[in-house]
Amino acid sequence: MKTSIVLTIIALLILSACAAQESVQTSPAAKERAVVKIGASLPLTGDVAFLGESVRNALELALKETQGTKYKYELVFEDDKFDAKLASTTATKLIEVDAIDAIISFSSGTGNVITPLAEQNKVIHFGIASDANVAKGIFNFIHWTPPDEEARLWVQRAQELGYKNIALLVLQHPGTIAVVDEVKKHVQGTDIKLHEEFFNPGEKDFKTILMKSKQFKPDAYMLMAFSPELDSLYKQLKELGIDTPLTSIETFELSNDPSQFEGQWYVNSADATGEFVAKYKADYNKEPGVGSPNAYDIFKLIVKGFEDAGKDSSIKPSPEEVSSALMQIKDFDGALGKLSVGKDGIVWSPAVVRTIQNGKPVTIK
Repeated sequence: MKTSIVLTIIALLILSACAAQESVQTSPAAKERAVVKIGASLPLTGDVAFLGESVRNALELALKETQGTKYKYELVFEDDKFDAKLASTTATKLIEVDAIDAIISFSSGTGNVITPLAEQNKVIHFGIASDANVAKGIFNFIHWTPPDEEARLWVQRAQELGYKNIALLVLQHPGTIAVVDEVKKHVQGTDIKLHEEFFNPGEKDFKTILMKSKQFKPDAYMLMAFSPELDSLYKQLKELGIDTPLTSIETFELSNDPSQFEGQWYVNSADATGEFVAKYKADYNKEPGVGSPNAYDIFKLIVKGFEDAGKDSSIKPSPEEVSSALMQIKDFDGALGKLSVGKDGIVWSPAVVRTIQNGKPVTIK
């Protein structure tokens, strides 16, 4: 009888211990945080690898600062070499193999390739891009100064300088085309006339279009291209003895040698805050490059979208819930100031006039 009672008590104690252990294991405090993977398809090798490197640095800086969040965040990088065709492969790999929850692209060319893939696979996509088509669909967004804002400021500055004739030398690329289209809209009603010459990626001989443009007797040449075409274009301008002023929107900072445009003015996206610049320089001992404050902001915006949409730290919110949360973001403190997500999925930021001084971009106040 006594033995039976003892055995019963032992059994009850074992059951109690098991129940307590199960309670600990399933308590909210003990749940594993779900992992949110953010992929980035960037030019990490090739002619504009310096741009991809700067963006990657900014993303890693943002990740390092992300502490005490509901979810755990990770970065996965792929090299698209600034090649739109290759971006299809890198994005597919990030989506299907790495199972990312969000993806970041750099340039309108690669962004336009990734946009339909993100929409089809319900992956949040943020492009650092000029072409508004990159933001098409409910899962696609852009964080870059809109071409309309850049073109408006450029035309204003050109009028102040008394420009009448502008020779436009344009690389066939979605980003440059989007900007040039806006310039053409904003010169309407002014006394500025444009002469356009287009060329394809990979072209190396620009002397024919330069001689045609020279006949127009331009007050300035507007160079709308990236390295390496931009650098070849500049070199051949000098070889032909053309010393007419040069200008651009964005592209002087998309050269691997901005010093060749010393003293020339152009328009680009807004200045980053002093706080962001200081943090970037402290970590990488160099100035942040074009697009890096945008990348930093994008990472933070994606995190806010997931954090706002999520309810349970062990279960990630749906892409639809994250997209909805992103669309609600207003007056977010970012590296480019106060940021809000527009109805078109575009995060607006202002444009500024800059010049190259001592080989570096300097904003003209």
